[in-house]
Amino acid sequence: MTHTRIRRDPNRNPRWTSNLPMPSGYFELALRVFGGSPDADAALREGTGVTSEIPGAEITLGQQLRQVRNINRREAPGWGLLLGNRFEAATHGALGFAALSAPTIGDGLAVIERFSHVRSPYFRVTSRGEAGKFILEAEERVPLADEERIPLFETLISSLQCLVQAMLGRPMHEADFYFAWPTPEYAHRYAKYFHGSLHFHADRCRVAIPLTWLYLACPTADPAMYETSMRTLETLRRRLEGADYLVARVEQMIAASGLRPPTLVQMAKKLHMSTRTVMRHLRRAGTTYQHLVDEHRRGQAQTLLKTRDIDIAEVGYTLGYQDPANFGRACRRWFGMAPSRYRVQLLDR
Repeated sequence: MTHTRIRRDPNRNPRWTSNLPMPSGYFELALRVFGGSPDADAALREGTGVTSEIPGAEITLGQQLRQVRNINRREAPGWGLLLGNRFEAATHGALGFAALSAPTIGDGLAVIERFSHVRSPYFRVTSRGEAGKFILEAEERVPLADEERIPLFETLISSLQCLVQAMLGRPMHEADFYFAWPTPEYAHRYAKYFHGSLHFHADRCRVAIPLTWLYLACPTADPAMYETSMRTLETLRRRLEGADYLVARVEQMIAASGLRPPTLVQMAKKLHMSTRTVMRHLRRAGTTYQHLVDEHRRGQAQTLLKTRDIDIAEVGYTLGYQDPANFGRACRRWFGMAPSRYRVQLLDR
């Protein structure tokens, strides 16, 4: 039996993931950096449905990802480095204000780790200490295609450097920057924007800094601003981590599982919840675990059926259907026709 790796359609983000809320500030700053004319602005807004009629309005992650794909069509690879370098503390709203007003750099980094997903729901930050280094690691929280992931994470790491340097009060030459992709042809641009050592082919994107930095006082510490910003972030976190956010997390974990999604019991264990709680949250959001798994399998089936050298019985077996008849019934439910007929239709497009 052959093993096939599924690549997600870059134009198809899961419905719940796409609906995650995020601030429009990043979208508007990208317009400022890469737009500037009516035609350019229109091209960057194409298909997003985002207007500037309400400054500071909330958008969705799906709208932000559409803008990323629009920028990709107009700008050379590496544009995320430039964009992230333009981010100031105010760009990150309460997150930036809380980080800069924290008592120490360690407290500021703790803010970033705890609340970064409030501003950018496509990732989360974790940390660990290792051999005298403090490591901040960025983990993808929603399924992203490479053409989305790389510019977004270039923007993220570049903007993270700007924020830490603001807390440090100088360039972070002692830092190490790790990127989870091969050395790009435009690697020389990284040296222009990053002040520390660069490493490619990493398993995840991360930044390593001296552990001693955690105990340094922030030169911009402001107890009143810190307390106010933290209250705002807590409110945003509670709102974001409702039913829709849980659905997006479940979607991401199903997508990351590959060809054999976990059972509901296994998923609940990964989420540190009871199965009853997971089912209740999903029901509140208008879906079920089985429906999300079914949508995942539908996308995988569509991808595999486009591959000529995998026979239909093997496609069904790969997706967990031991009986070809069951796979046939699933395809009729998904596509309105038998898998053989649907394959012909796909290959004729």
